[in-house]
Amino acid sequence: MITYEDIADKNNMRPRMKKRFVAYMRLRWSDEEELQCQTGYAQEWADRFLSHDEYGCSDGVGQEILAEIDSGNFKQD
Repeated sequence: MITYEDIADKNNMRPRMKKRFVAYMRLRWSDEEELQCQTGYAQEWADRFLSHDEYGCSDGVGQEILAEIDSGNFKQD
């Protein structure tokens, strides 16, 4: 199974971006990880993160998730 980490690694994301990307993807589509990775949707989001356009491409829910991640209050193990 391809994971969000695999997509981040394939795109040579730096550790902080990788952590943000994986956290965002899992919070938005945790139960669809395999599907998102296989269909290319996770790659689309990786491209958005790499171009620093993740906020602009996110809806209100996604922006709230990013704000939570970026606030430092979100802890991912």
